[in-house]
Amino acid sequence: MVGANIKIIEELQEFLKIINTDSELRKLFTSKASDFTRNRKLTYNRTVFLIINMLKKSLSIEIQNFFDNCITGNLSCTKSALSIQRKKIKPLFFEVWNGLLADCFYHYYGEKVKKWNGFLLIAVDGSTINLVNKPEVKNHFGTHGNHLGEVPMAGIIKFYDVLNRITVFSKIHPIKIGEKSIVAQHIERIPEASLSIYDRGFASFSLMYLLIHQENTKHFVMRCKQSFNKEVSDFMLSPDDDKIINLGPNYRAIHKMKQYGFSVFLHTTISVRMIKVVLETGETEVLLTNLYDNKKYKKEIFKTLYFMRWKIETSYNQDKNVLQLGEFSGHSLCSIEQDFYAAAFISNLQSIIEKQCESYLKIKNKIRKYDYQINRTMSIGSMKNKIVVLLLTEQPKAVLLELQNLFERHLEPIRINRNYERRKSKIRQAGKYKSVTNYKRVI
Repeated sequence: MVGANIKIIEELQEFLKIINTDSELRKLFTSKASDFTRNRKLTYNRTVFLIINMLKKSLSIEIQNFFDNCITGNLSCTKSALSIQRKKIKPLFFEVWNGLLADCFYHYYGEKVKKWNGFLLIAVDGSTINLVNKPEVKNHFGTHGNHLGEVPMAGIIKFYDVLNRITVFSKIHPIKIGEKSIVAQHIERIPEASLSIYDRGFASFSLMYLLIHQENTKHFVMRCKQSFNKEVSDFMLSPDDDKIINLGPNYRAIHKMKQYGFSVFLHTTISVRMIKVVLETGETEVLLTNLYDNKKYKKEIFKTLYFMRWKIETSYNQDKNVLQLGEFSGHSLCSIEQDFYAAAFISNLQSIIEKQCESYLKIKNKIRKYDYQINRTMSIGSMKNKIVVLLLTEQPKAVLLELQNLFERHLEPIRINRNYERRKSKIRQAGKYKSVTNYKRVI
């Protein structure tokens, strides 16, 4: 694992070197061709490293901390200098850099990449995030609210490899653009030889049609509402629990497909397999899939398979509560998008370093009552400053092993099927911060 991670870090470092030496490539990631051509304290690389160093405190404190712990020489700069320099870097850089990290992971890990029946398991889901109340931000992302007021808010979505904990694609977008539209626009970003899993908010003829009619068909499992269409409603009333049907579009789906550049008609159909799944509550749900072979993919496996999607929910919990995704280090549109894609990069980097601990966990789990895993909250906290050193050093092995040692110090038991009643409180604590009994910030 360490050997593969060294190669990944070297690829990330090489990408930065190429940007610094190739002016034509640098133009793709900077606002103007003249950006970062003068010798300043905040070079292109240092600005990038500052942004990925999880800036959650006062910028003045974070900048001083960065130069004291990560950069040699008696250097420093002001927060206004950072604000000026970061505007020169397009958020696209962090999006592409994270894509490179994910691609390198699958390339260098090869056969060690975890799969389900030969498929990468990709959970697709969206969420929302509150934004700062600035005119530029409101005009771009939009607002959400009711008669009492409007709140600036963005939609976020990601394609998440639940077995390997890798975000293969993520996007922050205006709140009024639907999640299904975002998936349709970026459907080619779903990896080849993968099985994508969707909750019932994504169920639609148009999305299933697009997945099936890619150059290489993309397989899916999609939960749907009982009132999704007449075929599903009839299936719920029938004694069948596994059935393949030909599904046709309604007029709304035909119109939507035209927007995507496809011509379909009322007689156009796709083959979809419907499977009933009974939950612990006794409620029956319907899953739609194009895994048609009922001998190879028996209906009994789909309940557990669909439940694996839950890991994307816990991933969003990590993003928002550990990486503090909503605590942006700047108020501009550029800063918000930079922080969003930098968070995906940090999360992926944490995941690949965590893989170095797997042999250690196997040894520990043999002598313990519960299986243990790395405490991701503590491991994220351990990465502060060290990720910058990791990407700066010419000998990444030593830093990787140091991080591995820090990760292994903090383990937590895996308690399967834990379920707590959801409690909602209408009383909110005054002030900027709220004290909770089971969580403290780590960055």
